[in-house]
Amino acid sequence: MSASPHTLKPGDASRGADRWFREQGLPTFVPLRRWFTDLPRRVAPLIAWVAVAAYLFQDGIELVIEFAIDDEYPEVAAFMLFLALVIFVLAAGLAWAAYFLVRALLRRLPVGIGTAVALLVIAGCLAFTIAWGYSAQPDASVGPVLRTLLVLGLCILVTGMGGGALISWASRLAVRNASAIGHMASIALPVILMLVVFSFFSVEVWQMASAMSWGSIALLTLVVAVLAGIVVLRVAASEIEDDAQAPSDEQRTALLVGTPAEGRRVAPGAPRRLRAPQRINILLALTVAQLVQALFFAGLLAALLIIIGAITVPAGLVGLWLGPGSATQPMTVQPLEFFGATLPLTVNLLKVATILAVIAALPFVFSAVSETRYRERFFDPIMVDMRRAILVRNAIDTTPSR
Repeated sequence: MSASPHTLKPGDASRGADRWFREQGLPTFVPLRRWFTDLPRRVAPLIAWVAVAAYLFQDGIELVIEFAIDDEYPEVAAFMLFLALVIFVLAAGLAWAAYFLVRALLRRLPVGIGTAVALLVIAGCLAFTIAWGYSAQPDASVGPVLRTLLVLGLCILVTGMGGGALISWASRLAVRNASAIGHMASIALPVILMLVVFSFFSVEVWQMASAMSWGSIALLTLVVAVLAGIVVLRVAASEIEDDAQAPSDEQRTALLVGTPAEGRRVAPGAPRRLRAPQRINILLALTVAQLVQALFFAGLLAALLIIIGAITVPAGLVGLWLGPGSATQPMTVQPLEFFGATLPLTVNLLKVATILAVIAALPFVFSAVSETRYRERFFDPIMVDMRRAILVRNAIDTTPSR
């Protein structure tokens, strides 16, 4: 039988609460004095990831790509690039496997033994990285040692500030948003697509998109992201400050189930106000979550528009829509080529689909934070996570009173 929260030792309870806050993407909820506690066990998985990734990505993939683009072997170029992609995926998978394996092992060990094992893992990885650096550069003096020490310092700083936990939280967020594509396709996509399709078959849109460079499209994407972020920040700030959204005792008990504060009661009275770093952390987490959802929606919409365009808009029709252009702004149909092979798509189609998908992501974000049926799927679950984190903070009283 597992121990209840009340029977845990104070050190174990605070360590579990700190880990829980970091896994929620809220490292600022951990007191500053505990940012660098238990550091060997926390930094060892990241050091293992760096060592494995540095070894696997050192020379192998570069050698395959150089061979693939060699003009003497054009017939095997596509195959070698595909092989390079497979090697890249396998290398990344092995690096992450080392990360999760070391983390799972250290979490299962007691604190003292786990710390000793973590120190051994860190020392072994550093020694391996330095030895590999000298084998790759036999004439080097202290370069590999300095690089290894710099990487160690960066890993300690990033881990202490909760950077690893933020990366893990963002990864889980991306997976959760990927699983919500079905809701996007069934709720948000039909309404917005009905408006976008009319613009997709507009001559002016094709002319504008063909005249724009990819740098201009990237700048447009940045502007849309800033506008969407401002909207999410305003809505999230009002939600956090809305006292009418305070949960009842039954709702509070249900929210605390499965958290470090399960079984505890929040002290009566007004809850402690969030400090500025904590408030900023919550707002940024909400904004990032909504922007990731918008990114998945834009990708889904762009893919659908590319499929529609590949079926209904041949290259000849694109040329008729664009016309000859002018001397200052020529209009040309750009076929899409992939390592010498011409695909049945055009760069013009990719630009049109990207621009329309980016612009359509803005009303998607507006609907996600304002309309009821959108909020229930895309905004409220994230807001519930943030309110749960605030309740846990109030229940365990992370910052001790004077």
